This record gives sequence, C-alpha cells and structure tokens, in this order.
Amino acid sequence: MTRSSESQSDSSSFSWTKAVLYPNLYLWLIFVSALDVVMTRVILFFGGTEVNPIADWILGEFGRMGMSLFKFIIVAFVVICCEIVGRQRWKVGRNLARVSIVISMTPVIWSSFIVLSLIMNPPPLPDLPEDTSFSRTTEVIGSRDG
Repeated sequence: MTRSSESQSDSSSFSWTKAVLYPNLYLWLIFVSALDVVMTRVILFFGGTEVNPIADWILGEFGRMGMSLFKFIIVAFVVICCEIVGRQRWKVGRNLARVSIVISMTPVIWSSFIVLSLIMNPPPLPDLPEDTSFSRTTEVIGSRDG
C-alpha cells in the first residue's frame, strides 16, 4: 500500500478524534440557530405564536427549554450529517452546511421584521387590576385637628 492510498483511506474513514471539516460554517449555523431561539422567545413574550407545528407541539409539551433543546438537537443532527457526507464528498458536505445556514436564516429574517414591527407599533399594554392598597392619594394618620 502506498503512502497516498493510506492517507486517502484514512481521510474517508470515520473517526471521532478528527477535527470537524467545516468549523466556520458550523459556527455560523450555531449562531443563526441561537438567534432563531432568541427571536422566537421575544415574539412569544409579546404574545406571538410558533408557526412550526412540530416546534409548537414541543413548546406546548416541554416549554421554552424543550423548544431550545429541540433546536440544538436539530443543529447537532445537521453537523453530523455534514460530517458524514463531507468525509465522502467534501464539496457536497460543505454545500449542505451552507444550505443549512441559509435555511436557518429564513426564520431569523422573518422574526426580525416581526420584532421591528413590534418596536415601531407596540401592542397595547394589558389592563392590570387596580390595587387599592397603593392608591395615589395619601391619608394623614394622626392629624392635628382635634
């Protein structure tokens, strides 16, 4: 076996100890996915709803932490897929990572417009029940009249 065929054989075999193939692309994917989680939580805070039916179900069943965990499980799955594909066909794995970033950016861009519209036209504040113990008028205890 020649040296070049050994290195080619090593590069196509899977190993947990090798560095990832596309670290910069994965960083962007994680960043955009984190933005997606943050923007979704902001929109939910202002009374919005989750439009992804799977994420909406997870949000209903497991709460916001479950939704965040779900998002990053998807990110981990995409990274693993890119690594497996990229070790066989480097350009295809790179393109898969790039497409994943673009797909993850779509809800972030849409959410940005929603948050911007919330900033420009804030929703009315809900009516709070009036608490009489903190009234604006003060009573004088122990007046000098008498």
